[in-house]
Amino acid sequence: MEVKFSGSRWRQIERGYRRDSDSQVTAPHATLAHMAWVVGIDSTRLAETGRTQAADILRELERSKAPAPSPAPEAGPLAQLEEWQQKVILNALDERPRSAQEKALLLRTLAAQIEAEAARQGATDAPLARETPGRSTS
Repeated sequence: MEVKFSGSRWRQIERGYRRDSDSQVTAPHATLAHMAWVVGIDSTRLAETGRTQAADILRELERSKAPAPSPAPEAGPLAQLEEWQQKVILNALDERPRSAQEKALLLRTLAAQIEAEAARQGATDAPLARETPGRSTS
């Protein structure tokens, strides 16, 4: 649920009245819940004001917009890389400003490509090479 309204409407709700008509303003439940979400007020605190319907809507917003739990680091093929290798990949992602969500998507895409390539080569059970660049393994 997205609620859009102007800055002047926000100020009217904050003040509790409209100057142009000199009338009282009470925010609708969905609007109040959205405003609370934007400024970081949680549903428990909103419920304390007596606006329980708005608090219920905010509770649903909190549930629906909560970040999805990330898989265990050991679950993916990138987790098998050494720390310096992971840093190289993350630094490459930082060359252009990206959100954490974009970085996660790129890493999942890269992991899927690595897994697909391993499956094509029939080496899904083979451990990843742990070589240091510039050093021979012999």
